[in-house]
Amino acid sequence: MQRLKQWLAGLVLVLGTLSWASPAQDLFDQASFYLEFYYFGPSTLDLKALTVKYQASLSSACAQEPETCPYDKAVPVIQQMIRELGDGHTYYQGPEALAAARQQRSGNAPSRGLRIGISYQPIEGSRDQLITDVVEGSPADEAGILYGDRLIALNDRPLNDLSSPEEVQRTLSATVQTGQPFKLTLLRGPKREQLEVTLRGREINLARLPSLKLRPDGIAVLKIPDFLANNRVGPRVHELVRQAQEAGARGLILELRNNGGGSALDALIAMAAFIPNPYVLFTDRYNQERTVMSFREGKATITDDKGTVLFSLPVERPALWKGPLAILVNSRSASASEYLASALKLNKVGVVIGETTAGVGNTTTRTYRLINGGGLNISQNRAFLENGNSYPEVVRPDIGVNDDLKVLAEQGRDLPFERALEALGIKQP
Repeated sequence: MQRLKQWLAGLVLVLGTLSWASPAQDLFDQASFYLEFYYFGPSTLDLKALTVKYQASLSSACAQEPETCPYDKAVPVIQQMIRELGDGHTYYQGPEALAAARQQRSGNAPSRGLRIGISYQPIEGSRDQLITDVVEGSPADEAGILYGDRLIALNDRPLNDLSSPEEVQRTLSATVQTGQPFKLTLLRGPKREQLEVTLRGREINLARLPSLKLRPDGIAVLKIPDFLANNRVGPRVHELVRQAQEAGARGLILELRNNGGGSALDALIAMAAFIPNPYVLFTDRYNQERTVMSFREGKATITDDKGTVLFSLPVERPALWKGPLAILVNSRSASASEYLASALKLNKVGVVIGETTAGVGNTTTRTYRLINGGGLNISQNRAFLENGNSYPEVVRPDIGVNDDLKVLAEQGRDLPFERALEALGIKQP
């Protein structure tokens, strides 16, 4: 009750400020109140002192217009304030980014423009581009483009003929936007096999779901790009694990590199495809909001500390992988992907290969809407195992291998993936 009174008093203070202060001050007061009251992340900074420090920054920014200072003046101050926490799970989103995130969580995020579904980056000393991501079900995916391919020509024109990386990007984008078929020339693998693919841009769904590829050597590769499509990612993992089993896969690589996280519930459901009866307890800084996520008898449930079921989600024909398993992570594997990798490592069901993860693997984020239409995402809960121990903050690989993009670009060798194949008994040529 005392904490409720404190919350109401704080809310009254915020509302009072909203009546008299500038829009920028209103926004800052709202954000700093949420941060001071709810934050339960790893930072040990004095939150009140942090607010005072950045209040001075805001006052300076609004000195010329103290009563009419707009929201836009407060946003960079809020961003700098939360960056000082050094907590990747606490961050600001503008109105457009927040709306896009909500669409992704719904599983339906139309690109609203023509896309082919690749991400790429310049290769040092060349105008060629390294393919760093391919969206599942996109034109690029359907054409057979793969992570690590080196893009060397567009419509038979070498990219090295273009004047700058910026011109390469503009030319590729303009070609996609015509909606007409075009040709890409690629180099693939250590043998630098040259390939040509024809594709055309179309509107695609930017919400990502897991995908499965079965290799000729009997290894299945299960890629989980993120956990953003709520209540769809976890069940899809079970479906794909079952497909791998029915196809007779001799081993499985779980690809979690660059997975920035998302729904903790979907991560828990995904855990259940590899370990029996996964469990996560979440609690807030006051130890008042205690919820348990668990998976039993084909159903994921969220309960309060009294055992009352708050939410449940059955999984049709749940799978349980029992074969050899390699889990790939890197420094951009974060949040829900860290929960999953931690659970598999702690249960010793697979070998973790790659880089140490981002380090937000034992907190969860809650989004608070702000008066400018944006949102403040705050580390509000910490995660615990069934034995009472905290979930690990980071996942440290059993076998450390750096994601060396220079080697990938120049030699066509994905070193962590090669090491995963070796761990599963596949000898490299």
